[in-house]
Amino acid sequence: MARDLDGAIAERSRTLLGLLTIAHLDTLGVTRQRRRTLVAHGVLVPVHRRVLRHAAHPTSWRQAVLAAVLAVGHGAVASHRTAAALLSLDGFDPVRPVELLVTLGGSARSAGGVVVHRTSDLGRADREVRHGIPCTTAARTLLDIAPLVTARRLEAAFDDAERRGLVWRPHLRWRIDVLRRQGRSGIPQVAALLDRTEGRGLGGSWLEQQALREVALAGLPAPRCQVKLRKAGGGIARVDLFWDDARVRVELNGHGSHATRRRRQADAERAARLGLADWEVVQFTYEDVVERPAYVVATIRANLAKAAAA
Repeated sequence: MARDLDGAIAERSRTLLGLLTIAHLDTLGVTRQRRRTLVAHGVLVPVHRRVLRHAAHPTSWRQAVLAAVLAVGHGAVASHRTAAALLSLDGFDPVRPVELLVTLGGSARSAGGVVVHRTSDLGRADREVRHGIPCTTAARTLLDIAPLVTARRLEAAFDDAERRGLVWRPHLRWRIDVLRRQGRSGIPQVAALLDRTEGRGLGGSWLEQQALREVALAGLPAPRCQVKLRKAGGGIARVDLFWDDARVRVELNGHGSHATRRRRQADAERAARLGLADWEVVQFTYEDVVERPAYVVATIRANLAKAAAA
């Protein structure tokens, strides 16, 4: 019987990243004395006051987040920078302390090493489950982190979320209108960001999005992105950034698909295959965009100016 119970405990913990609450153990029929014995033998390891970890399951940051959610209880969700990391938004890595969001007036419990934010509005439209962990949606997360980070970091996170389809501008503007009436912080920053980036193209990769941010920040004309062009010999090719009037094309060579010498040579030959011999083709590497953005901007500016003077 004890062996069957131990198996049931292990099986139940696997559904929760190796975690169990006192309530879970009660449901399985684990008595208080049996629980103490399992803790004493190292089978169960206390994480929070009412949350334990099965020793056979490895620890992880996500486990720590879920443990905090279970410990606080009563509708708590991962939020702010913790939610941004769960959503893998650009610029946000797993950090501590864990941040959670709960509604005002609830009976949420306290938990050591956990920052609990309280709000009067946390509806279904603001919640989702990511990696098995309840958290705020990307739209709500952006609003929550807006007062805590720089405008540039917020923009990078928003660009990443929009490119990956985690946020939709009309929905985000709707949430802003709803929450503005409640005087929520973060509204002015996100509203200004949406206005500033309205109509800007979305790159097909993080590198393209970063280049677009540098172009916009420098006040340069916005290019078209991921333009499909017909090759001279037939077929379709994609162009990264495209300024039609100036006849300037930018190719961004990232680490992944442009790492080899053969691949870089193929990139250099694409202009001819596309029949764009009379276009100015500029190529930048990942290092150029990330480490030398001023050089990238100056080079694009020079080429656009040359086209305008011709």
